[in-house]
Amino acid sequence: MKKSFLRIMFFSLVFVSCTNKNTEQKTEEKPLPVKVMKISETEINKTMELPAIAESWEKVHLVPSSPGKIIKLYVNVGQFVQQGQQVALMDPTQFLSTQLQFEQLTRDKLRMDSLHKLGAISDQQYEQFLTSYHVAQNNYNYLRDNVYLKAPISGIVTAKYYNEGEMFSAAPNTKEGKAALITIEQISPIKINVDVTESNLPYISTKTNVRVSFPSLSDKSFSAQINKIYPTIDPLSRTCRVEISLPNSQNKIKPGMYAVVSIELGKVKGFLIPSIAIQKLQGTAKHYVFKNDKGIARQVFIEKGRTIDNQTEIFSTELNENDEIIIVGQEKVVDGTKINVVK
Repeated sequence: MKKSFLRIMFFSLVFVSCTNKNTEQKTEEKPLPVKVMKISETEINKTMELPAIAESWEKVHLVPSSPGKIIKLYVNVGQFVQQGQQVALMDPTQFLSTQLQFEQLTRDKLRMDSLHKLGAISDQQYEQFLTSYHVAQNNYNYLRDNVYLKAPISGIVTAKYYNEGEMFSAAPNTKEGKAALITIEQISPIKINVDVTESNLPYISTKTNVRVSFPSLSDKSFSAQINKIYPTIDPLSRTCRVEISLPNSQNKIKPGMYAVVSIELGKVKGFLIPSIAIQKLQGTAKHYVFKNDKGIARQVFIEKGRTIDNQTEIFSTELNENDEIIIVGQEKVVDGTKINVVK
């Protein structure tokens, strides 16, 4: 009985061993058939294209210094205002009372000046009066600016949040979460901010050629200028903010418009390959190709340039002259996949 049991165990082990070997042979990875092309390095006029949103050059949410009743609004949405132009009148009750007091102090100052010159009052008395006078003057100016609201910049009124007779409450009422009576925006020039990768930063300056196009304006292209390159780099995205100014004398460009910014980076070494060979890493803005590394597909991250017909400029320090990249079958492979190059 014991011998029979041992025989059964032996044959079972042999059967399992043979089954595992057959399974391993069946599941052994077969090289995937792909087509490749050799790439050759060429000198390319590198142009970087970046999506952006047009912004007003300057934007002010105008508010009085303290809550109060709105007596008069002199402007409407779409109206152009000059810097220093009065745009609103707030309740002047407190200001008029302060004005009478300040006018009296102004007359008193003339007398105090004369008495001080004649030596009728001491320097200490005169200085005490001047202190009171300057405090009253500051209070007068503060209330005057609070009542007679003036435009701090020249621009267009783009929003109006209250009507005459209403109480300004200083509660947040704008998209930015700020309080405002009206919003004034300077839209000539237009400002556009883009984030330039750290690797491209050495190629740009305030003299770099820039063009901006707008799909809503039939992709019409406008010449622009780099106004400011920020002094720091975002440690997470490895990008640097660049501010671009764009003339807008006819006000055709509106804040909020989608734009495509083209920045010329000069002549650099790169490769021109079929656009179909380029893939995008899901959920990111990163692009890559697959390189044939002695029968193994290797993922290589690249930077895209311009697309001309079905060809795209790419740049990468991991690619060299005569390297082979996969142009057919790349969607089926992953990094490390065995491949079989077919013609």
